[in-house]
Order: sequence, then C-alpha cells, then structure tokens
Amino acid sequence: MKDNQKRLILSQLRMAAEVWRGIEKDPLPADRWLARYFFQNRKKVGSRDRKFLSETTYAAFRHKSFLEAWVEKAKPRPVVSDAEKAESLCLFAAVKEGFVTSEDFREVFGYGEKLYKALREHLPPEGGEKKSKEEMMAFLYSFPLWLVQRWAQAFGIRETEHLLGFFQQRPFLVLRANTLKISRKKLVDMFRRLGVEANQTERSYFGLILKERRNVFDTPAFRDGWFEVQDEGSQMICQKMDPKPGENIWDVCAGGGGKSLLLAAMMENKGRIVATDLRSFKLEELKKRAKRAGVFNIFPAELERLAELKVARKGFDKILVDAPCSGTGTLGRNPDAKWKLAPSWFEALPVEQLAILEKALPYLAKNGKLYYATCSVEAAENEKVVEKFLSAHPELRTIPCGEKGDPFFKLWPPETGTDGFFLAVFEKQISSNNGE
Repeated sequence: MKDNQKRLILSQLRMAAEVWRGIEKDPLPADRWLARYFFQNRKKVGSRDRKFLSETTYAAFRHKSFLEAWVEKAKPRPVVSDAEKAESLCLFAAVKEGFVTSEDFREVFGYGEKLYKALREHLPPEGGEKKSKEEMMAFLYSFPLWLVQRWAQAFGIRETEHLLGFFQQRPFLVLRANTLKISRKKLVDMFRRLGVEANQTERSYFGLILKERRNVFDTPAFRDGWFEVQDEGSQMICQKMDPKPGENIWDVCAGGGGKSLLLAAMMENKGRIVATDLRSFKLEELKKRAKRAGVFNIFPAELERLAELKVARKGFDKILVDAPCSGTGTLGRNPDAKWKLAPSWFEALPVEQLAILEKALPYLAKNGKLYYATCSVEAAENEKVVEKFLSAHPELRTIPCGEKGDPFFKLWPPETGTDGFFLAVFEKQISSNNGE
C-alpha cells in the first residue's frame, strides 16, 4: 500500500472520531451537527470525506454497543482515552460499511481476517451472551436496555425484535417529487437515465425510493426544486389531510417545512398555509425551500402574533399539529437519537403536546378538522394524548383515519418500510339541539 493512501485512511478516521465525539456530546441531531461541521470546514472536507464521515459515524451509532464489545475484545491493551475509543469505534464502523478493505485492515491496523469477517457479518464476540432476551437484543441490535425493556412490555418480545431489526438496517433514501414542477414518473425516469435505480413508493402518490445512496443535493434537479428528501410516512400524513385548493391551513409546528411544502403542492399553490414554529431559524429555512420549490402560498408567521392575522380570526379549515416528540419512529434514520433519549421524556413530552393542541383548538373554523401527528411509536405520546384531549373537550370527536376504518392512522416500520407515524383527526361534534 502506498504511503499517501495510508495517510488518507488514517486522516479520515481521525476526523470521523472527532465528529463522533462531537455528536455524542451534543443534543443537536446528527444531521444538523454534520451540516454545521461540513459548512464550517468546507475548505478542507471534500465530497469523498463527507461521505466517509457521514456513513461511518451513522454506522457507529447504529451498531454502537456491538462495536464497543468488539473494541474491548480486539484491542491488545485496554482503551484508556475517549479519543482512542472513538477512533477504534469508527474504524470498526468503517469496516462494517465496507469503507476499509480487509487488506487495509491487516496492513494499516494490524487486525486479522477473522475479525474483519466477524464485523462484516455482524458476529458477536465470544462470551457476548447476555442474561435475558431483552439484554441480548439490546446488545446485538445496539439499543439502550431500558428502551428495549419498555418496548418488550408494550409490544411483546417478537414485535420488539422486528422493530429493532428494522431500525438497524441502513435506510433507503426517499424523495418526494415536487408536482408543481415535475411529475413523479418523469422524476423516476430522470434518475434512471442517470443510472440510479429509482422506484415509486407504494403508499404515497408523490414518493420515490433510491436504492443507492447518492448526493442528490448536488444536482441541478434539486437546485431547481424538482424534489425534496422526505420519508414516505411523512408524505402520508399530508395525503391523509387531503388539502384542497383554496383552503386555509395552519401548520403549527412547521419546522423546516417538509409537510407545508407538500400541502402547498397538493393545493396547487391556491389558498393559504400559515406556518409557525417556536424556532424562528426553522422558518428561515422554510422560506428558502419554498422559493426553490416555486411555492408562494406559504406564509411564515410569528406564533405570538397569530391572533392578529385575519385568516386566524376567521378560523382555519384544517390545522396540523405535527407535535414535537421523542422521534422513536425515526430511529433507523437517526441512530444517534436512541442514545440521547431518556425515560423522563415520555412524561414531559405529552404535557407539551397537549398544551400545543389546546393553543391550536380556538383557531379551528366551524366544520374544520384538527390533525394531530407524531413520528413516535409510543402510546404515551399518541393514543393517551388523544384520550386526555378528548376528556378535556367533550365537544370534540375523532374521525376514523386508519386503514380499514381504524380510529387512528399508524405506520409500524417493520410492516410498512417507513418511519413510524401516528395520526388522529379531531372535529367538533354536531349538536342535536341547534343543528350546529
């Protein structure tokens, strides 16, 4: 092996270890942390480095406890520093992703073919047996034990293992065609002409799945607003809302605006979408995305000044509360998040979710519908929040929105191949006394 090739591998691993440690200590999600890091280091981190750093650190979080066990067993001496641990962890993650060959593994790092094969095939180290089924799953699927135990109690051992297995797979890239500019079929054809395997999603009318990881952001099609990156489950929430041209809609927790943008496209740019969020920087991001997408019926607004808007005083036809949540339905796409969760979240978040619903309800127009959505698989954030909200508001009822007339729309990741989502739809009951 040439010296410059060896230096490149070692340099990338040192950077990966730096990134890993930064993400691990920061509450910021990995995707946003990486975006900031790449921007700050744009002069020294090229596209090849960005791919290596992103995929390696995601893999290190996805397989964390499994890889840590191998680091402990394979190291000739105990790992003493955080930096050394991070570098070893990222090395084994890079092997898992195929970024480091068996030859590099042997020549540069001195490890044998047997360990390389074990990491690639996900074989546990000898003596890795655990006392209980939950402990074994937590180890093999690299999840916090408390969360595995929580899910085993809620869903059963079998379903929990299905969920963990799905989350440990590297997710496909899902896009959403911007129908204001291009049809989904034409977008699929465009990717296929570029040699990228693309297939239409089964549930969403707007989505397509890319079978290979590609840097789609650095393409003329993205810069021209032909598509957005958006999970099929997220698209399905908008599809269930069935927005009509001319309606007035409030996206209460709009964030970066993924759902607002799809709602706008479904409304053919007709009508009005008021987008609010407590994080003002998110609305700035939405403005940029809307401009690129050719959307001009989204109106970002300050939440505190909502009552000053004429459309708000009149009442919205539809209100979407895509509530801040634990994100347990997205842990395959955001593997760092599982290590940042805490049991206390499932007590604090429902309080916040109910408070947001309470603030939104007064702005619902007569005959309007209020949509409550999360990307969580937790009943505490889903069905139980709905129960409490209904008990506080007997004037409301839920409209069945699930498959086959089920009360709620739920996406269970191992079954649907999407992120996990929950949706409930509220409307005011018609009074038998006055016909209203």
